[in-house]
Amino acid sequence: MKRKLQIIVGTNEEFVLGYDVTHKEDRRVSLHQIFADHSHNGSVRQVAVGGKILASGAADEMIRVFNLATRTEVGIIMEHQGTISSLSFHGATHLFSAAEDGNICIYKQGKWQCEKTLRGHRGGVVDLAVHPSGKMALSIGRDNTLRTWNLIKGRKAYITKLKGAADSVHWSPKGMQYLIVKGSCVDIYEVATGHVEHSIDFKEHISALTFVTDDIIAVGGEGKNICLYDIATKIEMGQWTAHASRVKCLCTLPGIAAEELWLVSASSDGIIKVWSLELLSLCSEPKLLGEVNTTCRIICMDVYLPPYTPALDTDPAGLDEFASSEEEKEIKEEEEDEGKDKEEEEEDRKQQYEEIKKKAEFNLKLERKKHKSSQGLSSKTKKIKFK
Repeated sequence: MKRKLQIIVGTNEEFVLGYDVTHKEDRRVSLHQIFADHSHNGSVRQVAVGGKILASGAADEMIRVFNLATRTEVGIIMEHQGTISSLSFHGATHLFSAAEDGNICIYKQGKWQCEKTLRGHRGGVVDLAVHPSGKMALSIGRDNTLRTWNLIKGRKAYITKLKGAADSVHWSPKGMQYLIVKGSCVDIYEVATGHVEHSIDFKEHISALTFVTDDIIAVGGEGKNICLYDIATKIEMGQWTAHASRVKCLCTLPGIAAEELWLVSASSDGIIKVWSLELLSLCSEPKLLGEVNTTCRIICMDVYLPPYTPALDTDPAGLDEFASSEEEKEIKEEEEDEGKDKEEEEEDRKQQYEEIKKKAEFNLKLERKKHKSSQGLSSKTKKIKFK
């Protein structure tokens, strides 16, 4: 089944670029540029997609809001007095932003007015991560602190002093763990204890991290490779050479097949690549589906999945001229039925994807039990490299 997909990137050249992903007959994809926006007067540091809304933040201290369905600008936010360092949507209701001025702002979608400002960091906010429940958030700052925010009461809950500067913070999909990236290391915290459970040293500076499943992360950085790592067993599942320069951004989304996952990667030299991962065999080497050279220095990236709209095979002008009202009614009913069938097909595919994902996680648990019973897990990281 074919579907629409757009990849959005922000660049050092002040552009926000959009690429449409088109499916080909050989199960590969092609990427074509569909828009280039030059509204910002500084390098674009953050892009975030929430539904059909795109928000971009830049070094010009401004946040611009666009409707991707109509490709029009619907808002400009000027709440910060510093470079925008983080942008993220929570559901279809709120947008969160953080900047070098040390402030975190929360906006209601539609009005795009700041409803709450969270202050506390002495220096800029480096990164912000909102819990999947939307009830709390984590922020790291240049003051080397991790701050936990109660979003229900709109105030800080805890302050934790970090040992060294942190680069990014990430929640696991279920919100039971959070990860803090510091240089080449990833510290894994349990929410229940608030302490570091273990730390992973990837030996090279990390610039991109995303969750593939609840326990498996994809990591990219200075080494040009993408690594899949199981944080539960502390086992490297494999890595492959993905780009010719630093891996700058990583995003995941469900693939076309139920057992497939797509990983989108972007490098600092302007290359975007789309990879196919087999959920039931994540140790196998991913397949490259397509790539494009943006000719720009990419800084940030996000993906947009437009809702399905059935194609109109008949020219509306021709209908007005030649078709009777009854014929028009029949055509509309057929189109509505086709749209419903496609929506049901998409829903079935999503359910199959979730079932395959659960099965893959179950298989991983079985493998962990076998591994523990036969050898036992050592404290050192074990690696499995692709052949």
